[in-house]
Amino acid sequence: MVLVVEDNPEHQRVIAETVRRLGHRVVVADDGRSGLAAVRTRHPDLVITDVDMPEFDGLELCRAIRGCTTAAPAVIAITAFLMPGDPSIAAAGAATVVRKPFTLAELGASVRAHLPVPSDATDADRPPAADVPTTQAPAASQGPFATTAFVAALLQSLDTGVAACGTDGRLVVFNAMMQELFGTESLDVLLDEWPDRFTLCHHDGTPLRAEELPLRRALGGQEVCQSDLLAYDRAGQPRWFTVNARPIQEPGTGTTIGAVAAVHDITDAHRTQRYQDCETAVLKVLTETPDTVAAGNRILTAIATTLDWPYMALWLVDPVVDRLRRVAVYAAEGEAPLPVPETFGPGESLPGVCWQRGEPVWAPDIHAPDSPVLPAIAAACTYKSAGAVPVRSGERTVGVLVFFAHDRQEPEPALAILISGVAGHIGAYLERRRAEELSLQLAASTDEYVALVGHELRTPLTSIAAYTELIAESPPGTPVDQVRDLLDVVLRNTAVLRTLVEQLLDLAALDSGHVGLECAPVDLAEVVGEAVECALREARPRDITIDSTLHTGAVVTGDRDRLRQVVDCLLGNAVKYSPDGSAVTVGLVAGPDCVELTVADNGIGVPEGERSRVFQRLYRASNARHSSSGGNGLGLALSRTVVERHHGSITLASTEPSGTLVTVRLPDAGCGAGSDTLGA
Repeated sequence: MVLVVEDNPEHQRVIAETVRRLGHRVVVADDGRSGLAAVRTRHPDLVITDVDMPEFDGLELCRAIRGCTTAAPAVIAITAFLMPGDPSIAAAGAATVVRKPFTLAELGASVRAHLPVPSDATDADRPPAADVPTTQAPAASQGPFATTAFVAALLQSLDTGVAACGTDGRLVVFNAMMQELFGTESLDVLLDEWPDRFTLCHHDGTPLRAEELPLRRALGGQEVCQSDLLAYDRAGQPRWFTVNARPIQEPGTGTTIGAVAAVHDITDAHRTQRYQDCETAVLKVLTETPDTVAAGNRILTAIATTLDWPYMALWLVDPVVDRLRRVAVYAAEGEAPLPVPETFGPGESLPGVCWQRGEPVWAPDIHAPDSPVLPAIAAACTYKSAGAVPVRSGERTVGVLVFFAHDRQEPEPALAILISGVAGHIGAYLERRRAEELSLQLAASTDEYVALVGHELRTPLTSIAAYTELIAESPPGTPVDQVRDLLDVVLRNTAVLRTLVEQLLDLAALDSGHVGLECAPVDLAEVVGEAVECALREARPRDITIDSTLHTGAVVTGDRDRLRQVVDCLLGNAVKYSPDGSAVTVGLVAGPDCVELTVADNGIGVPEGERSRVFQRLYRASNARHSSSGGNGLGLALSRTVVERHHGSITLASTEPSGTLVTVRLPDAGCGAGSDTLGA
């Protein structure tokens, strides 16, 4: 049986149909949480899940499946957003990645790779003869695999840690992975001594008591699932684990005679998440803080708190004296100040060496003879390691970011990339101190834009390609009526794709200046009134009212068609995301220097942390992205471009208790914004 977890109904249907044609039973789930519940109750042989789902996504589902079942099914991850080689997919435990748009043949091949074709399947459903094993081990050969030698070899070959103990707390099984992490001598450590011996903690850093150990709880009769554990290996490096533990009971009597635990090392996944949180926190600071000094302190706090670093400093080059000068510092609560000079020259101590080399510098042991850290600084602190990365502006190093850590910090590639990336963001910020310029620079991030374009194109393209294949594979002579609903899906998604491409081209033409504005005096009240009448055709069937107050004299100089495009977009969004029976309010007033248009609704609103991003092209708020309402995230981006070409502004705010208020301000016709200026 195959479980399909997909929140897009069209994609869910085509995946399920493909699996059924291979002869397998199918169970479907609309989101990750219901998918996990189905795994626990239905025990599928294979799970096919979309990665991009709201709240509980496909990667979280993979991790939960791997951690909570003794015989976890293989997982095929389908994605239009992440690349197949993305480390987060491998860390989550997906067996195969299928990239959208996929063909039925590609999906079928992935399913066949994990499930044999059922015996009652048709010949067309079976894989080629070359894929079918020609020999099978005789039943008699199964005997040796139940021997103690086989079990021992199996335990030693696992890349998952396994530990077992008797009721006295002494370890009787400690496989190769556990010995590699904690040393062979750990076999002699009693269970209750482990918290102190290896500084065991919960993931949040709180100490783990002996009675909280998964093996100790299992000895008490509990079945432990995904217990969190933070430990320090024999090299002194922190490692994050999830642990499943079960009691071992004597057959017949049910008496507990020991306990066994499976220890999953999730250090890479944990660090990846922390690195993502760190970058997100830094970008949030950069977009919200226009002042350089305040931004520096907040950036250091964001990095240090997410990566558990007790001390950080930002040094910038003082062009007058050509030395590094400290401009921001972070020290965790209770940390003593360091005896650091006010400035460093090239090659002096850790910041100066990094500045001179123009590349990251790592000091895994700041007390080592070859450490670049000044001896006076190393002697005055309890830190074990340190590092520095250059802050660049183009090819020029303009500063250095320095950190100290209590743990031994090796030059891990992923961490180096993260900190170098953060330093790059800081360098860009230093050259663009105005918040508006920074926002534009972040919005134009190539990687994010390409990923979003790919996702928005692949989603309808997946439906078009898959449903076309379903039609093509229909038996000869199939009446049109039997495939009409499939044709409707193809036509609908073709229209979505066409609209998306046209809007992208229109937006690109406006941004590049290749399309000018046909400017003349425009009565905005007339334009808004026409747009309201048009929007009412969509609003009336849902019992939504549009209350408008349009003052006369609201005349601007601009392109009438483009301004109508903006009003249509704002009214369309207000109606689309409003509940049935609600009201949309439109206001237009003429002030002394500008005309102000407001559109307010009582709909789903925009989460507070995402309001600064909704004007980015292809970005949709998280609560709208997976709603039943359509959209591609281009309407507000196009509206902002049009408004700014008219030398106006457009802002978005929340209304109470829910909803959105969009405000457009345009210079009135008397402000001297003539057609030559607007068309430039």
